[in-house]
Amino acid sequence: MRLLLLFFLTFALLNGRDNPFFPTDPNEKQMPTSNKIENLKPFTAQQISLPSSARTIKGLVIHYQNMDGSMASEALELNNQIDWHKPLILSHDTSPSQKSSKEETKSKHIETEYINFIPSGKTLKLVTKDKMLRNFMLTLPYRIVMDFARDTSFKPKEYPLNTPPFERIRLGNHDKYYRVVVELDGQYGYTLNVSANDYTIVCR
Repeated sequence: MRLLLLFFLTFALLNGRDNPFFPTDPNEKQMPTSNKIENLKPFTAQQISLPSSARTIKGLVIHYQNMDGSMASEALELNNQIDWHKPLILSHDTSPSQKSSKEETKSKHIETEYINFIPSGKTLKLVTKDKMLRNFMLTLPYRIVMDFARDTSFKPKEYPLNTPPFERIRLGNHDKYYRVVVELDGQYGYTLNVSANDYTIVCR
């Protein structure tokens, strides 16, 4: 009997989770991000000069650092003739996206009955008198979820933003609170700054 009990205890310890309150699905919460802040200059362009023996470019490999500090690389296969006299130029397109002034104005300010949204670069200001109950991030797609206290009733609403990194905002009604979902165009971390009637999301 004692050996049987010891067997079950050993099995439970081997198969038990380290933290039962951590979600089993890693895609349901924010992925880990690094707390280290580096003040790096934005990349614009870089010239690459090749020796006089070079005749063909076979490929490029870009090494980059992820949000969590891990390193990765992206390889691009090529097979083209080149003139070694002319440098290769790797550039980052920083030209503004082509939008009509009407679209630009429409995406800058969203007003609803209980809460207003004002995007500006990587920040999104939420103006409301309602108290925020909670906020968290979900993935696939990446989205910031915020719940605000209010006993109300309305049909689900959706508002396109199309101002990177913010793609759209969805509002849904729940029992004694409503939910705001801010969908992002990729993977980000975020901080939330709180003032009297403002909540400001800052993506990083």
